[in-house]
Amino acid sequence: MIFIGWPNNPLTSNVDIIITGSAQTNVLLPNNGGSLGPRVIGVLGGLDLHGIPHNVVWTRLASTASAGQTSITLSEAVDWTPGDEILLTTTDTRIDHTERRTIASVSGGGTVLTLTSALTYTHIFIHNVFPNGEIYHVAGAVGLLTRNIRVFSQTTATEKIGFRVLVTDYATSVWDPLVSGYLSTYYKGYARISNTQFIGYGQFIDAPYSDKREAIHLYNLGDWNASRPTYIDSCSFDTGYYSAYVSL
Repeated sequence: MIFIGWPNNPLTSNVDIIITGSAQTNVLLPNNGGSLGPRVIGVLGGLDLHGIPHNVVWTRLASTASAGQTSITLSEAVDWTPGDEILLTTTDTRIDHTERRTIASVSGGGTVLTLTSALTYTHIFIHNVFPNGEIYHVAGAVGLLTRNIRVFSQTTATEKIGFRVLVTDYATSVWDPLVSGYLSTYYKGYARISNTQFIGYGQFIDAPYSDKREAIHLYNLGDWNASRPTYIDSCSFDTGYYSAYVSL
């Protein structure tokens, strides 16, 4: 069990969870139950991670942010603060024109962000209403990366083996000489995760028929159950090597 904050009482201080270990060292289950793989948080019990909630985590530009600008205007007010990192999505055909910036100050009632460095590329805002009533609206998206709970591993860019969180079930049967029989135990994990930042997540495995290695892998949990709920809400997935999450 890992509990860092609760859904109705989130953590307000800063916590870093650093996943260590070699990319070649597997985490083994007891009683010859198999391997969970390297750099993994195996959730067979409960996992609660709840950081500070925000009024907005994704929004859009309210005007074009041109290359060279050091401030941007948002379509709605945010509660983000100086020092927070944000992401501005590309509005052209180049994915590498997505930009990461740090907030220097916030003004305009939370709608104007001044950045610590100028934009390299232009992120457009277009809003047209045609005579027939059709609306054409294109605006770059702006997302908050920073959270006060962070999970990351010390991974090199060439290695591409980050961490993952595996939420699953596990059954074990152990011989007990006191009863002259096997004692069976069944574990079923659950994870409630909100307002947490995952950095360097996922594991890129370039091999056919390999298991999926997303940042958060929900496996064999069955239907949603109120007594053991699992959900991911308002989290930030930052610089990964595979997709963010999957449920199978």
